[in-house]
Amino acid sequence: MSEVDLAKSWEEFCDLLRDAGRQVLDASPDDDFDRAEGLRYVTRLASNFLKANIEEADPARAILNQSGVKIGLDNPDYAYGGARLSPRFEYRLRGRINDAHSIRMGAFSGGLGTPEGLIRDSYMTTEDLALDADGCFEVAISTEPQTGPWLAMKEGTNALTIRQTLLDRPNQVPAELALERTDAGGPPQPVDPGRLSDALGRAGFTVSAVVGQFLNWTASFAAHPHEIRPIDPELLAFAQGDPDTSYNYGYYDLGPDVAWIIEFEPPECEYWNIQLGNHWLESLDFEYYPTNLNHHTAAVEDDGTVRVVVARRDPGHPNWLDTAGHTRGGLALRWVGADIKPEVRCRVEEI
Repeated sequence: MSEVDLAKSWEEFCDLLRDAGRQVLDASPDDDFDRAEGLRYVTRLASNFLKANIEEADPARAILNQSGVKIGLDNPDYAYGGARLSPRFEYRLRGRINDAHSIRMGAFSGGLGTPEGLIRDSYMTTEDLALDADGCFEVAISTEPQTGPWLAMKEGTNALTIRQTLLDRPNQVPAELALERTDAGGPPQPVDPGRLSDALGRAGFTVSAVVGQFLNWTASFAAHPHEIRPIDPELLAFAQGDPDTSYNYGYYDLGPDVAWIIEFEPPECEYWNIQLGNHWLESLDFEYYPTNLNHHTAAVEDDGTVRVVVARRDPGHPNWLDTAGHTRGGLALRWVGADIKPEVRCRVEEI
């Protein structure tokens, strides 16, 4: 075993975290509230990527993480899950759909913040799951083709991601999911100094790179305040998500007596939603504030139009999105399975 300078590895990790914090502080609006949220954002990323690169990094363990992380305007209607994979192993995902409106999952290579970005290797949806009468299903995950539902891994596949959609999340039961290995490979290995050193480096680099990547998103959205536009394909190229989703984003910057009015006629589609986030593109506190709507929860006008009111105080409108104490931040509007992209009309007015 070669010698590893763990003290140096730790110092380099700490330097990368310091750099990430400096990126946030340098890019922050001149507001202590936004600066505090930015530094909290860095701590959340650090916690997530340390866990992903150390405690849950060994694909031999088949650990399914369902805690999620607030990145890139994460969707309040989605319960996120993921695991580390290796094409050296074979896996089985078992589940029961419960109240989930849909489940979408993919095998991915690369990663957020890496030079190649997050690359989708294969993908499947609820229609591919072969649900039984009780809503149960199994999915084989391997490089070799399998009988029944199969999620294919490629040579570089390193991760499983799962998004389940809940239309009324506070009152619904998410799908039950469990991941296991089905091959005859050996058990996980004990901690190795070299692997730990590498993991610290990856975690620190990923935190810093993800901060930089999504600061570019914020800058792109903030350049056109109170408009909603399809995302720049160059930005999406480094974070390949659901191939059936149309991603549209905006940015709000509102005084206390001003509202951003958004109107559109939803297309025929499987699902749509609109949500708010903060300047760092974290979803807002959707458990306690009305910060998002979807095709199930939104009030629709007699002519089929949906009118959404984004404001810092309640204007008495059924489709009010509360900025939850925020002056500024991002907005996401998603269509899933839509054949057309409807016109979205925006205006700002006093309330």
